Amino acid sequence: MIQSTFNWYHGEIFEAKFILGFGIFLIMASLLFYYLGNTPAAKALLLPLAVTGFIFLSIGSNMVYSNTKKIETLQAQYDNNPTEFHQSEIQRVEDFQYLYPMSLAISLVSFLVALGLLYFVKNIHGQAVAIALILLGTVFAGIDYFSKERAAIYYNQLKETE
Repeated sequence: MIQSTFNWYHGEIFEAKFILGFGIFLIMASLLFYYLGNTPAAKALLLPLAVTGFIFLSIGSNMVYSNTKKIETLQAQYDNNPTEFHQSEIQRVEDFQYLYPMSLAISLVSFLVALGLLYFVKNIHGQAVAIALILLGTVFAGIDYFSKERAAIYYNQLKETE
């Protein structure tokens, strides 16, 4: 059972590294658009992409840090009281299930605002924000997809060993 928990946290760290890398990529892309872009629209992407990149950079680095710290204490918690650890893990997984519909809602709102900006706002800055919102919504949906799958697998493993 403890190996499933370690696998869960290693999966979280793996996903966090992709989020972190994507954040770095967006920041670099925003700088490249600004400095190498020849059009005002390319230069307008600087701030929206950089802000989105910093959001993902923050999320990814926080996830790597917190999950790495948690891994350091897992074995001791399990050795202390395996039954309590098992029950607390079941409760923990059940407690964060509300996040999946919330992240789906964030994605949906991002897409709807982006569509509104693309349709109604005819300046390059508004459309640059729309592009960043589309990226934000897409990545949140991807994060949600893989995290939800991993959570379901882990939860089923926890329930099977009950």
